[in-house]
Amino acid sequence: MQLVDFMKELGDGILDYLPEDQRTEQLSVEGVIEKWMAKKSYFSALALKKDIATYIELQKSGNFTVDEILSWYDLSFIPERFGVEENIFFTGILGMIDSHIAKKKKALLTRFFGWLGYR
Repeated sequence: MQLVDFMKELGDGILDYLPEDQRTEQLSVEGVIEKWMAKKSYFSALALKKDIATYIELQKSGNFTVDEILSWYDLSFIPERFGVEENIFFTGILGMIDSHIAKKKKALLTRFFGWLGYR
């Protein structure tokens, strides 16, 4: 479900619901990731990474069941928006997601050890 939530955020970030000429304040992919990560927990971020990895594997094997699920939510990946196919796009953003996960992990550990009284 994190992939569905992320895809919704991606569509909102690139203003996918507006005609081309009205898309004036689009977010970059990094901006979308940052916005999504700011609202989510460390465990949600890990779940997104797992969902994306599974999606990439299914796409490469020719299994498009995830696309069917995304269509239930009126979501679809439009390669023309990003200039690449889905699996290439998602493979490219895994590194960005990993860096955000590392930041969230550090913050989580800092809070945990701070709670225990360690500094």
